[in-house]
Amino acid sequence: MSVNNSPFLVKRHLKALAALMLLATPTARAESPNHHQSGEIVVTATRTPEDPWSLPENIETIPQETIREESVESIAGLLDNASGVTINGSGLWETIPTIRGFGSNRVLVLIDGDRESNLWAGRDPLTPFIDTGTIERIEILKGPASVLYGSDALGGVINIITRQPAFTESGAWQFKPSATVGYSSNDNGKYGNLVLDGANESVAIRLEASSRDHGSYKDGNGERVANSQFEGMNYGLSARWKIDERNELSASYRRSDIDDMGVPQKDGAAWSHFTTFETDTWKIGWHATDLGPVADLQLRGWIVDQKRVFDGNITSSDGTKYSLKGNTIGTGARGASLQLTFEPGEDNTLVGGIEYVREEAQSSETASTFKVSNDALVQVLTFPPVSPDAHRNHVGLFVQDSQRFNSGALLTGGVRYDYFAADAEDAVFTKTTSGGTTTATNVFSDKSDGAVTASLGYLHPLSSHLNANINLATGFRTPDLFERFSTRGSNPIILGNPDLEPEYSWNIDGGLKMKSETVSGVVSLFYSRVDNYIDLLAQTETFNGVPTEKYVNIPEAELYGFDASASWQVSDHLTLFGGISSVIGRNRDSDQRLSTIPPTNGKVGIRWDSSYASSGSWWFEINSELYADQNHPAEGEEATPGYSLVNLKTGIRFSQNVTLALAVNNLFDRTYRNHLNMADFLYEPGINVKTSLSVTL
Repeated sequence: MSVNNSPFLVKRHLKALAALMLLATPTARAESPNHHQSGEIVVTATRTPEDPWSLPENIETIPQETIREESVESIAGLLDNASGVTINGSGLWETIPTIRGFGSNRVLVLIDGDRESNLWAGRDPLTPFIDTGTIERIEILKGPASVLYGSDALGGVINIITRQPAFTESGAWQFKPSATVGYSSNDNGKYGNLVLDGANESVAIRLEASSRDHGSYKDGNGERVANSQFEGMNYGLSARWKIDERNELSASYRRSDIDDMGVPQKDGAAWSHFTTFETDTWKIGWHATDLGPVADLQLRGWIVDQKRVFDGNITSSDGTKYSLKGNTIGTGARGASLQLTFEPGEDNTLVGGIEYVREEAQSSETASTFKVSNDALVQVLTFPPVSPDAHRNHVGLFVQDSQRFNSGALLTGGVRYDYFAADAEDAVFTKTTSGGTTTATNVFSDKSDGAVTASLGYLHPLSSHLNANINLATGFRTPDLFERFSTRGSNPIILGNPDLEPEYSWNIDGGLKMKSETVSGVVSLFYSRVDNYIDLLAQTETFNGVPTEKYVNIPEAELYGFDASASWQVSDHLTLFGGISSVIGRNRDSDQRLSTIPPTNGKVGIRWDSSYASSGSWWFEINSELYADQNHPAEGEEATPGYSLVNLKTGIRFSQNVTLALAVNNLFDRTYRNHLNMADFLYEPGINVKTSLSVTL
């Protein structure tokens, strides 16, 4: 299979893009101009509503308007457009965000500010447990955020903020239905979403349902990628009750019902997919303002139950045997949080709170191996992928103070304490062959971790259009249930390690932000040193006679690099934009590269916006994604060549209520492989035409 790329041209274009980013004023948004909303407010950086321009942190937003323009793209596809963010995964549906080289579960994904998706079975947090049609916006905080959010936020935070029903101005009930339909050509994908909002001045209710059905996609060579299909539905009900002008109650229920989600394997997998992947989420909340000394109070609780069932028929690499694999994994989470905001001075804001989360997991797996020649049974393996009664309790307390000065400067400082306690029963691994049955026990013990993290950030205005910022922070990540208590696989067997130490990072990042009528953006430089970095490495010892891999601590690792992006409105209709990011990750002791580090990459494009009739508008955009060679892979990884893609986007807003969008991804049908893809044989989709129509009555 040939890869249709020119690495030399990619390198040359990336160098030119880097020069442009560094010379064309410091900026930070490699997106279309509709990302630069007047009076934009974000909540993720400080847990309070703030203008991102005036914050020391680097934060980027993807608004609902852009989500519509992307023709009901997946969440992973939306995030992949942001500078400094790349996507890791296996296929299109099990996907993991990577920010500044921090991947796996080192990026915390929140839904409406809660870590409800951070379960063991959701280690791929961008699996479509939530429908893109329900999203109001996505906020991406780049850099460590452990002080406000605790474990898993070493690389940053992605906060998916869902659309909420709005109150009306009058006492009469008003109803507003809306619908979106979409289609993608490459995988014959079909999508539909229905929403009904009903509200008066004190009660607001939203009902929503969506369905998505995609076949297996074709790569740039026109070859169908087996087991890359998806079929599922989402349902939701949310309600708000305004008790008075100071108090509001909320409640919601959301269900994700995935019926068929493929997991691509190497050649020879007759089938490999999740036949069940169900998630039920219940949430309640109380929001109050102006309670004496408390300016704002937020009290929330949530329950998440998740179940997945995998079924596979996978042939061995030599073609002589095949295995029938099946597993069932159930997880649950119970959480609550209290956040209080005080305003002791006119330019001073103090935020503090406490959080509690309990995670639980139960699982079982059977793998039966047969000879291809006569279907004779070779062996049967039975084991729990994550040990019985695995659970983890987490308590976090935090406080952060923000002081604004007359000059416009802002100083923020915070401290947090987290405590984790985890335990599980021993795991019994059984192997049955014609010679009899053998067992081996993976012995586990309880483990507790605690850590104090702190942060200090400062933003200083250099002019009315230019701000400088610097952040110093420590970060913390405790091993999850999988890393501590797993006994999984057939050859090799992956072993958890209850003696793992938590990761602790020391971070510094700084840069410049610019905002004017025609140019805006950010450039950032960053450095992170991580003590006890957790990695999965091959071991010399065997388990029940089978080779093993085990989670271990690397004493010292470091990641450093930069990201930048720019947007220049050349005229009333024409905008140029681009972005670039680069990161290096290595073991400080051996100087070997860390795994799953993205190559230098960037994006550049041009966009035209124009009015249409009296109330409508239309747009046309062409952009190119550029990825350099990753010729410094980690041990066990393969080098990947660079590539460039060309994408088109266009559409018409007939009014505020009707939008027709069309996008063409990978216009020239390139054949390429994402270095971060967990399957080194897997190529990404070829040309794909996507269209969507959104209507609100």
